[in-house]
Amino acid sequence: MSSPPPRTKIPALSELSLELETPRLTLRPVRATDVDDLWPYVSDPAFPKQMSWAAHTQKSETLEYLQSVEKSLADNTGADWAIVHGGKVIGKISLDSIRWEFRAWRIDRAELGYWLAPELWGKGLMTEAAHRVLVFAFDELGLHKITVGCFDDNKRSRRVIEKLGFRHVGTLEDDVWRDGAWHTHLRYELTAARWSDVTTTMPISRPHPT
Repeated sequence: MSSPPPRTKIPALSELSLELETPRLTLRPVRATDVDDLWPYVSDPAFPKQMSWAAHTQKSETLEYLQSVEKSLADNTGADWAIVHGGKVIGKISLDSIRWEFRAWRIDRAELGYWLAPELWGKGLMTEAAHRVLVFAFDELGLHKITVGCFDDNKRSRRVIEKLGFRHVGTLEDDVWRDGAWHTHLRYELTAARWSDVTTTMPISRPHPT
């Protein structure tokens, strides 16, 4: 099954509803007032060791990041959601580096990024949040491909990625240097055609309310 052709009109994030719901979560655009909820996680030096960013040392860094997210949304190049559970922000998920065109090509793709408060790991919440964002990405925004990656020793992230039906497309050995060592990256992709197959025929773990 092939993917559908690109939409004639490139969609604008600003024209779509970014308020998303799942059985257990609310996903909404991040905002400046999320600083205090995010701070215990983003300021923990050990927390982002599997990620591309370093721990924040001042709340002004977190606020600056949240302001940059607003610019990405306005530029139609990114969307970042706060993951809200029990009335509190407990993580973040995003479609980054959204790109529709490259010279004469239409590519219609984005990179999926996410993190979740460690005390809530193992409950299926990130799979639930990511599934809803993929529904938005393919069915509402009309993207053709989503890519995602993780360090090869990040077993939790690998499980999320594989549950969602992403296809492993490559292993990048000694890809990035961090904390005194080279790290190998696993790269995955999911096309609109494969997503349609995932949601109808492939065995995928579906989140349920508790």
